[in-house]
Amino acid sequence: MDIGRIRNGAILISTGVVLLLNTTGHLLWSVWLRIFSLWPVALIAIGIELLFKKTRFSFLTVLSPLLFFVIILGPAFLHKTYFDKIYRASHTYYWSQDLDTTMTRTDATIRFNAGNLVVSSGTDKLISAELDYFKRKPLIIYERENLNGSGRVRITDRDKKLIGWNFTKGKFWGGWGEKRWEIKITDVIPIDLRVSLKASNADLDFSELRVSNFDLETKASKVDIKMGALVDDVIARVESKASKLSLALPEDMAIRIINHTNLSSTSFSWLTLEKTEDGYQTVDFDRASRKLTLYLEGSLTSLKISKYQPFERI
Repeated sequence: MDIGRIRNGAILISTGVVLLLNTTGHLLWSVWLRIFSLWPVALIAIGIELLFKKTRFSFLTVLSPLLFFVIILGPAFLHKTYFDKIYRASHTYYWSQDLDTTMTRTDATIRFNAGNLVVSSGTDKLISAELDYFKRKPLIIYERENLNGSGRVRITDRDKKLIGWNFTKGKFWGGWGEKRWEIKITDVIPIDLRVSLKASNADLDFSELRVSNFDLETKASKVDIKMGALVDDVIARVESKASKLSLALPEDMAIRIINHTNLSSTSFSWLTLEKTEDGYQTVDFDRASRKLTLYLEGSLTSLKISKYQPFERI
């Protein structure tokens, strides 16, 4: 029995399974941080193979490929249970800014790395935030422009490393999908929003927000955006590098896509779109009462567009 050949096959098969789950969206890429944290088990597996290979206990060498199956496939199937506790962010920063009713507009910028970002409405503040971080507390700057009645908020993630070692707890921390930011924004005044993402999952729910201008810069991320029904004319700009974008529109919102991207996959064939000089648009775009103009730059691995029925406000 060629145990080395079996071991190499086990590594290739298990690695292929995890990569397949990654690329199909069923498993976060952060699982590789968990797999790499088990590297001492790989040394044990190779040690068992070398120790018993040419002895009467050679049957024990079968443990080597089995252990490689365990250290590679194990975290993939346990990532929602035990490992969620191990890799949880160690600090949470709470911040909010009171709403000034004399304000006419807000400009907000969010820069986030490696984790889950949720943006929605549902606060009596201008902005309220619950921000996980590992080492460096997020930087938040708020400025009030009295002359034009506008405000400016900057929320910046200062954790640069995606992985590190916690010496006090004796374990790894970090990774895509482990850190969570939840930011709630007022629905009272209009907002211009800029979001910058790296290796993240983002759920941006603008359905109850007055977002009329939106800029998204995304790298190796998965972004779900739900456009709002409280504004009639929205301009959104997306600059992407190897990211997935899912867009939900109110049923009565028309869309115009100005496309300068390389799209690998699309899912909006059900929309009645007409070809334009620089992209596509719904047939009734010019006559529609609610419009979205979407500028796409860079490269998107997939673009999905759907529609939803907004709730009526009482």
